[in-house]
Amino acid sequence: MKKFFLTAIAVMAFATVSMAADNNKSNVTVNSARLSAYLELSDAQYEKIDAINNDFEASMAEAEKTENSEERANKMRKAVLDNCKKMRENLNDVQYSKYLSVINATMNNKGLQSVVK
Repeated sequence: MKKFFLTAIAVMAFATVSMAADNNKSNVTVNSARLSAYLELSDAQYEKIDAINNDFEASMAEAEKTENSEERANKMRKAVLDNCKKMRENLNDVQYSKYLSVINATMNNKGLQSVVK
């Protein structure tokens, strides 16, 4: 239980995805430097992860432009799942587990958990 709370505190302290609600839309930005520090990325990993994060931001921005809410949710879901797939390919097991904790907590805190279900 103590480990869970420490992990939760760490996730909140290093939350890297910030989403601001704006008329039921979310502007997504990823702080790659903070994510790098939290995940303890190597220099080579940082370059790859930064590119993945930039793609994720672009995909989410494109999804936000969609007027139809169901289509927007589908595009957001695809962006999140594609992001997780790319992250899995570039992170070790421990790093990926930490990353999933961050992205899940952030999605839940911002009310976007239904997007990825």
